[in-house]
Amino acid sequence: MHTINNKVLSGEELADLHKWLQQYDINTSRLRREFSDVLPLAEMMKRDHPRLVDLNNFPKRSSVQLKVANWETFNYKILNKFNLTLGREFMELLSTGVPGAAEVLLHEIMRLKKRQRVVETRNAILAQEQIWEENDEVKTVVVNKQVGDGIVQVPQKMILYSLYEKMARDNQAKDLIIEANQKRLAHMENIIKVKTERIDELLMQMGKVPNKLCGNSPRLQCSSFARLPSTSMISYEALRKRHPNTPASSD
Repeated sequence: MHTINNKVLSGEELADLHKWLQQYDINTSRLRREFSDVLPLAEMMKRDHPRLVDLNNFPKRSSVQLKVANWETFNYKILNKFNLTLGREFMELLSTGVPGAAEVLLHEIMRLKKRQRVVETRNAILAQEQIWEENDEVKTVVVNKQVGDGIVQVPQKMILYSLYEKMARDNQAKDLIIEANQKRLAHMENIIKVKTERIDELLMQMGKVPNKLCGNSPRLQCSSFARLPSTSMISYEALRKRHPNTPASSD
């Protein structure tokens, strides 16, 4: 239970209060006198809670004692339903028209009504989503769209915001998986490249030409590998077979 006591409002709080009171056509220059009795506040509350507030319970009073009695009745029958209560001293300040007391009370009422609006809006959204969930996930609604100087109504497809959030989370998770796989693939390609270069070096050291070199040179004929001479020595008989004019050996 929140107890309302007298305090000093800031300039910003007073400005918000005066702006809010304009929708009730209340003269802010006479708050101290007008709200010394509970009836004006009871009339405000009845607009939003017609079944809760019975104006017959709050007849207009002129004496301070009767005004305090009115505030006590309002405190018990109305404010307690909203988890609010007025301190005894604060009710006396209101009844005697102490400057600033009415503003403090009305500021608390303004905060109460704003909280109620937030709750009502949230409940309405949840109720609408519940209706949509029981039917199709995609709905077609009519929205106002400005075309040139005029406003026209056009159909627009809508989905539940909760469904949109779920899809966004799923897509984000998939993007992370794709990114991780791409990094892993690039790492594997780099390993393959390094190993291929190492194999080519080993083949060259063993006297074999890798396939890719055979294909690039027309002078090298090879199927899979072209063997290079394994030694720099050649026999004399083999030399005479290749070159008949070679003189005979003296041995």
